[in-house]
Amino acid sequence: MMKSLLIKYACCLSVFVTLAGYPTVVLATINLPEIIQLALKRDAQLRADTFAAEARNVDGWQSVAGYGPTLTASGASMRSRDSFQPEDSAKMEDRLAKFNEGEIKVGLEQPVVDLEKGSKALQGMAEMDIAELLKKKAREDLLIKVHERYYAILSAQEAHRLAREESAALQKQLLNAEDKLELGFGTITNKYDTEARYRLSLAAEIARKTDLDNAKKALEEVIDQEITCELEDLQPDMVLPDVPKDLATWLEISGAANIDINIKELQLKTAQLEYRGMQSRFLPTLVLFADYNERYPDNGLFGYGEERSELDVGLRLEAKILSGGRDTAAAIAAGKRVKAAEARATAAKRAMNRSVRSLWESIRQTRELIAAYQQAVTANEKALESTQAAYDEGAKVLLDVLNAQQDYYRSQRQYKTSRYDYMILLEKFRQVVGVETVCL
Repeated sequence: MMKSLLIKYACCLSVFVTLAGYPTVVLATINLPEIIQLALKRDAQLRADTFAAEARNVDGWQSVAGYGPTLTASGASMRSRDSFQPEDSAKMEDRLAKFNEGEIKVGLEQPVVDLEKGSKALQGMAEMDIAELLKKKAREDLLIKVHERYYAILSAQEAHRLAREESAALQKQLLNAEDKLELGFGTITNKYDTEARYRLSLAAEIARKTDLDNAKKALEEVIDQEITCELEDLQPDMVLPDVPKDLATWLEISGAANIDINIKELQLKTAQLEYRGMQSRFLPTLVLFADYNERYPDNGLFGYGEERSELDVGLRLEAKILSGGRDTAAAIAAGKRVKAAEARATAAKRAMNRSVRSLWESIRQTRELIAAYQQAVTANEKALESTQAAYDEGAKVLLDVLNAQQDYYRSQRQYKTSRYDYMILLEKFRQVVGVETVCL
């Protein structure tokens, strides 16, 4: 009897320490929208992806600006030599002059017809569109990450809570088994069975606590701050949002709005423009030019300095005749890149189609699974109560009670986890179809 009292005292002390470490009074909570705002401000990966997209946008603008005018100016100071040697019939003396000379040049060029630069300009505009989509994709990827890690915490938190409840219930069963054994109407088998389940439940509680700590660290990494308050949980009576429309409608919507497909199609367009630009290298270009030149020699053939100026305005036709086969090789490589971009676009469409169908079915099935688990919780609760009552009356053995208790807590954990999984599936489906919201 003394041993039983000592065990009860140890159990009470353990419960007190546990409750001290996990206060039931929540001083503050933080919800999912607030977590998202913190992540949008502080996530390092989002900042890195945004800066990379902005750099790509500037690169695109650089290609567009390549079709614009080019203005050059230069100045030079030089030592010059000029000679004059007339024919013998002219009966004039040869002359030689060495002098210092200053020069100023200003030149302006504007492509009029340059298909290569035109293709590069169009390619740059497509790259700017890709940059905007990449920024949007980085944001969408962050939202998925936040949703997954937020609900991972809630799931781990619920699993840990249920593990503690199950441990407490098994601890109570162990004490009852030991009391009955000491009073002479219990069995050593009941004690060992209960103690084995209790020890496993303690190990599960430690594992669930580790999972919870790791889940919190994962979300803290995104928001760059420690989570010191409780996360707002789903309400027990919350009606889970449903997805309207049919699968065919969502497939049509995603075909036009999916970010990955839009990026792949724009990348195909840039590859085609690059190929066109490479082919245009073999065609002549027409350039409007204006050149102004001033020179200031301090001496000359006639013994005095002068000021000379020249102005040339016109159209210049240019064509590359030979470049050692480099342009031909570049055009062939660009053609291969077009084929690769076409294949990637096709693969992206197929992957999107599969993802939409898979997520659609997962959402439908998870709703059914939640309803089944909810009914399982109610059924297992009643089964546990009836099994416990039958055990108290001697119609059941303790092992039956332990099994019913295990089924009850397992069904609760599966029910709660399936609700969190459903919310993650909704967010993934929203991202795949490319809309702001998919729910009613």
